[in-house]
Amino acid sequence: MKLEVRAAEVRDLPQIKRLIDDFISRDFYSVKELEEMLRREDDLLYVAADEDRDGFVVSCFYAFLSTLDDALRILHVPGRPKALQKYAGNERIGVYKTTSTDPEYRNRGIFSSFMADLQPVLREKGAKMIVNTALRPLGRDVPIANVLRKTGFVPAAELHSPWADTKGYCPYCKKEYCICDAVLYIRKFEESEEGKIDG
Repeated sequence: MKLEVRAAEVRDLPQIKRLIDDFISRDFYSVKELEEMLRREDDLLYVAADEDRDGFVVSCFYAFLSTLDDALRILHVPGRPKALQKYAGNERIGVYKTTSTDPEYRNRGIFSSFMADLQPVLREKGAKMIVNTALRPLGRDVPIANVLRKTGFVPAAELHSPWADTKGYCPYCKKEYCICDAVLYIRKFEESEEGKIDG
C-alpha cells in the first residue's frame, strides 16, 4: 500500500462523495458543494489515494478559513465559549470540518497526517487558531480525541446535541436527526511557532 496525500481534484469528487455518503451521512454534501470547495481559495479539500490501486481515494479531509462568528454558527456552537471571549468576531480562523476514511484504511495515521500537515497551511493563510466540533457519541468518548490532543487541540466547550436540527442519518445514534453530543476543540497558534506543530 502506497498512499499519496494531495489536494483534491475534480476527478476525485465521485470517490469523495462515496466516502462521505457511506461513512458519514448520505448527501451530507452535494456534488455541487464539493465542486465549490475545489474552487474557493479559502477551502482545503484533500485526499489520501492508494497508488497501488490506481489512485483510489481512501480518505478525504475538508477544512476552510472563516471568521470566528461565522465558524461558530457553522459548527452549531451557541454563544461564545469562555475560551474565545477575548477574540473579535471577525478574527480569521481555520475550521476543521469533515473527514472520512474507508474502514479498511483506518488506524494507519492518515487523519493524524492531515491534521498535522494542514495546520501550517491554515496558519500561513492568516488563521490565528483552528476550531473543530468533534462528535461524542452518547455515553462514549470523542473518537478522535487522541489525534486532536497530539496535534495541539484542547477542549473549549461541551455541546449538547448540536446537530439535532440538521437532517442527516448518524451512524452512531442511528437517527435521521443526530442526538449525539459534541466537544468544541480549539488549537491556538502562538507567534513563536512559525508553522511548527506540537505533538
